[in-house]
Amino acid sequence: MKILVAGSFESDDLRADELTAFCQALGVAIISQGHTLLSGCMNNLDMLVAKAAYEQLLQLQPSKIEPDISNPKTHFNSDSFDPKKRMISYVMSGKKPVHNFGMVVKSRLADWELSNESLYIPEQIQMADALIPISGGSEGTYIAANWARISRKPLLPVAIFGGATEKIYNQELSVFNEKYAGKISELDYQILNTLDTNLPKIAAEIVSLAEKLVLSKQVIAIMSYSEQRQLEDAYESFQLVCEEGGYQCQRVDHSNTVGRIVQEIIEKIEYAAFVIADLTELKTNVFYELGYADGLRKPVIITAKEGTELPFDLADKSTVFWNSQRELKDGLRTKIGLIAKEQLS
Repeated sequence: MKILVAGSFESDDLRADELTAFCQALGVAIISQGHTLLSGCMNNLDMLVAKAAYEQLLQLQPSKIEPDISNPKTHFNSDSFDPKKRMISYVMSGKKPVHNFGMVVKSRLADWELSNESLYIPEQIQMADALIPISGGSEGTYIAANWARISRKPLLPVAIFGGATEKIYNQELSVFNEKYAGKISELDYQILNTLDTNLPKIAAEIVSLAEKLVLSKQVIAIMSYSEQRQLEDAYESFQLVCEEGGYQCQRVDHSNTVGRIVQEIIEKIEYAAFVIADLTELKTNVFYELGYADGLRKPVIITAKEGTELPFDLADKSTVFWNSQRELKDGLRTKIGLIAKEQLS
């Protein structure tokens, strides 16, 4: 997951020491929880977060830890400790970067103004899965938040230090039900305004909150509603293997929805961590739903009973063909493991 940290504060701020400690704790939390840090490389706040993240990467070198290979968060690959892969900053064209930790790239933009003749979403915003604004009283913090809203990226403004982020937090809280309900509770979101003084704990909880917003644990199975025993068994296999990986798999049919079934399916596809599509019976509704998931660039696992002749435009898709539930489960475990690893990176 890629997390953009944005904001600013002055050295004469009454809470400068606390802000410094929190920025450092946040940099550590993003790296130690397995994610990638994005920043603007423009000010002291960017430098504090990046420096702490870089030092944490050095502490987590493979020679110093024994990763648990069963846990995707600690099953590191060769990129896991590469600062140029785990820390990426875009500095505005014509500006001097404030640090050289990780990869620093010159942005194509000279500013983030929303009043330019043509709008180009800043690179960090495009890449980010979530944005964490910190303090800041300048209009730049509001602009960053608005870019995140335009891009429909989750906003986690740290309100405890006041400033612009407190106002952004209150605005987000006022539209909580439209943006975040069903993913987290309002009480979860209020960690952003906690009075807890344990700053490393707060930082870690905020990164975990971003995970809840971005890394959905819901999976939707799209498949024929046939009464064939083998397809009912396949659905049970979907549920079992997903549960092993910490996911909850369900399908939508007339027995478990009170509204329009197509709309319900679309909403679940939008929020799903990934989609499992079984094409054994080659049903029109399954192709429609599969196309929608593909259009959203959702990870999709395609399954089909051995011998199913897939349409030519799906024939080159990696498919788990199965003759038995054991084959199906083994194939699913491999695919789900790869998806989980990719989503955490």
